Amino acid sequence: MNEQKFWQLVETVKKESGTNIDSRPVVLQKRLFSLEPEEIQGFQQRYETLLLEANSWNLWGAAYLMNGGCSDDGFKYFRDWLISEGKETFKGAIANPDSLATIARREYFELESFGYAALKAYAAKGAGELERDFKVEYAVTMGEEWDESDLPGLLPALAAKYLGN
Repeated sequence: MNEQKFWQLVETVKKESGTNIDSRPVVLQKRLFSLEPEEIQGFQQRYETLLLEANSWNLWGAAYLMNGGCSDDGFKYFRDWLISEGKETFKGAIANPDSLATIARREYFELESFGYAALKAYAAKGAGELERDFKVEYAVTMGEEWDESDLPGLLPALAAKYLGN
């Protein structure tokens, strides 16, 4: 699946879900189910590429601030949420994680089940098991690791919003 079609699908899902972010995985699964298995597989491959692209220490810092802490699993779920927000938010956060300070506050910024929608749609079609690239789970995080005390200097707008500095 090409990048344009991928992001169109994500934007459609976001629009259909409205303010109910937690409904995005179900809406995505329904949309993916209407595609051919090869297209679902293509969606998964594009998704994994984006997970790797967003695997940076600076973004992990943003997740840490926005969620009041962030484990390695939590960072994966944060990236699931970030992809579900659409191309503009995703690309903006890749370029400048501090840009996420413009997002309205929520209780949490994670959407684990969004990352399983293709798997479920593929299985529901009777297409067998979706091929996945497990190197996503073991990829080395890009950039420089930070200490918690570094975050206000690295991400001043997010720190001001979530730490009250």
